[in-house]
Amino acid sequence: MDYATAVDTAPPGWSHFAIEDIDRLPRAVREHEMARVPEPERALLARHDVGAVERTRRAFFWTLVYHLEPERWDALAQAEPIHPAILAALPRGVSRTLDIGAGGGRLTVHLAERSRSVVAVEPSTGLRRILARRAPAALAIAGWAESLPLRDGCSDLTAACGSLGPDPVVLAELQRVTAPGGVIALVSPESPEWFEEQGWRRICAPRMQAPPHEPWIDAFFGPPDPPHELVLTTRA
Repeated sequence: MDYATAVDTAPPGWSHFAIEDIDRLPRAVREHEMARVPEPERALLARHDVGAVERTRRAFFWTLVYHLEPERWDALAQAEPIHPAILAALPRGVSRTLDIGAGGGRLTVHLAERSRSVVAVEPSTGLRRILARRAPAALAIAGWAESLPLRDGCSDLTAACGSLGPDPVVLAELQRVTAPGGVIALVSPESPEWFEEQGWRRICAPRMQAPPHEPWIDAFFGPPDPPHELVLTTRA
């Protein structure tokens, strides 16, 4: 998600975080995310421009949740289970699977049921801890989608849930780590219509109601929207 989109789509909970919370992020995370902020915006931020401060707080919302309050993110993920029809469309009997941006393991637990080995890539330390408890059979490692710490062709199924979009750098990495003939499967990616236009197979299940959950989730994140789309392609 680019900076402008992150600003425009920030959920109500963005105001929970102060600009100073960005300094609480791990240094590597802070530097990684600040690189997404346009240079003119960074100049305004350095001058403590009120508008730039608010926009940056909005843009950093998801990063701050993932890294500083991962339990909140995991509560949302549990209120947004993946549609059974989408899970049923994922390949089975796979030898080596990757889950990119795995979070607390919402997709990982299902991949582990259909794969001999699963590696889950997640940059948030807190979410990796949750994932390790929820999906102990998976190997959880730190990494960014645009620079995966994995060798070429190491996966027969490379998957992600709600964390990726049509970023050419990220898509090149997914291609690199997927073996020829392997499948890349993205559950509810950003801009699914873009993938369909590029020849990916798109599956749309009916929207499904979220299970019972705490009211604060709606107030903080907005109404939960369980993932109900899937795009797939085969690595040439």
